Amino acid sequence: MLGYELPKREREEVVARGDYRDTPDIAHLYIPEGIKEIGENAFRDFNCLVEVHLPRSLVIISPSAFAGCKNLTRVTMEYGLVEIGDEAFSSCPSLLGINMPDTVKRIGEGAFEACAQLSSLKLSESVFMIGASAFAFCFNLTDVSIPDSCVLLEFSAFFSCFSLEAIKLSSNMGIIDDSTFEGCRSLKIVDMPAKLYKIGRRAFAGCTSLVSVILPFALREIGYDAFSGCTGLAKIAIPKGVDSIEDEDVFSSCDSLKEISFGGSQERWLDLTHGRGITVVRSDLSVTVPNIICMDLKDEI
Repeated sequence: MLGYELPKREREEVVARGDYRDTPDIAHLYIPEGIKEIGENAFRDFNCLVEVHLPRSLVIISPSAFAGCKNLTRVTMEYGLVEIGDEAFSSCPSLLGINMPDTVKRIGEGAFEACAQLSSLKLSESVFMIGASAFAFCFNLTDVSIPDSCVLLEFSAFFSCFSLEAIKLSSNMGIIDDSTFEGCRSLKIVDMPAKLYKIGRRAFAGCTSLVSVILPFALREIGYDAFSGCTGLAKIAIPKGVDSIEDEDVFSSCDSLKEISFGGSQERWLDLTHGRGITVVRSDLSVTVPNIICMDLKDEI
């Protein structure tokens, strides 16, 4: 515990900016019980901070509360925490792991953006939404499981997570938003929910390790450049229910793409692609036409 105390009013509820000073004695910080909120910017850019223990009474970590704490390696969160605010831990490059209590319902925009060393992530089993760019540029994350409580994963949530190899998505997600996994060049396994009806623009652009993709039956829309730059992608299965492919270059620079399996008829495929089919402009600017297998399935379960 530190050698000085918070003002009485703030000790009862909120840690505000200025209550603590960035000095060596703050390296291992224990926030006292009774605190319900870490205020906005409260510990922003504290270079001496190495480890933080949060109390059970804490409900909210406000925006940018610990942003830019370059030597922060560990945060202990307790049961009762509900919200991690926008950019709360952004640009904490030494942060190694996060184990969220199952009371957390919201993870804000950019909450852990640019936490370059973050390699261990356990999400709350109650999380409802994960904000835009929440884990973007977390270069050392290797696998992530999004719990079924989550219905909203906003755009660029895992943008440029270079080491991410596997992702399990919530069974209750209907949309993979724009650029959600763009630049995840190690991504090989994507467990897509059966309810998925839309893949947004550039959702998997630059995922060069994807080799084979089977899209779920419920899918209706594939956005612009959704799989562009997936140079290792050799096969993809598209369900018959898809009624919108936003552009014919959806597989631009998919240099290895040889086969597209479509669940509908050839006539439906031509209608879907405006009579032009799908061509692939490869990285060397040569043009290829994948083999289209129209399966003309009568029923999909």
